[in-house]
Amino acid sequence: MFNFDVINFKSEPKKTFFAPEWDYYLFENINKKIKWNKVADLIKSKEKEILKLPLSGSGQGGFTGLKKNSTTFRYDSYNVLKWKNKNIELVKELIIRLHNQALLYFKQPLAKKLYAKCWVNIMRKGDKIKPHLHCTTPESYLGGHICVQTEGTSTHYINPINQINDPEIYTSKNEIGKITLFQSNIPHYTDKVSKGERITIAFDLFLEKKGNNNIRLI
Repeated sequence: MFNFDVINFKSEPKKTFFAPEWDYYLFENINKKIKWNKVADLIKSKEKEILKLPLSGSGQGGFTGLKKNSTTFRYDSYNVLKWKNKNIELVKELIIRLHNQALLYFKQPLAKKLYAKCWVNIMRKGDKIKPHLHCTTPESYLGGHICVQTEGTSTHYINPINQINDPEIYTSKNEIGKITLFQSNIPHYTDKVSKGERITIAFDLFLEKKGNNNIRLI
């Protein structure tokens, strides 16, 4: 029934009152119907325009460790899903579809409203994203990213509780068209780019409007 992979960080049953418990989820699928090479060309054509925009938030680039002259550092100053392009419309549909399937997986009612902020990461030789997470507030929801152009890299997701002494890590090979949806409090990072360009579309989903550049999907 469900056409996606489910990754679950889940604890063993606790044996003492003070023992930790966890149950975190990621969902993944690969879409080969969208013309990702066209999406990559569109993103690269927008790069100079994006770099003229103001830095976002605290000016930390989402704590990714990327350089200030990156599209990531302006993640909240634009929204990819506002671009008028037929492939971007398909990307919207892809995000909505996986989101809805994730809710159905848990037998949850579909959201009446869904908002998204969405940006691009363009990484070149020597670039890597350091461990970071998207949100831990009471209204935190889901984050995600889509691999548009990549070669020889992976994204690593860390169990939020077991991440210091002997981290529990799920490694996801970056493949063109792969979409990953994850709980916003799951830390993640990438390998260093050794050749070519690594281009991804990243996004955060919310059940209420957050900021001027959010777009309503549902």
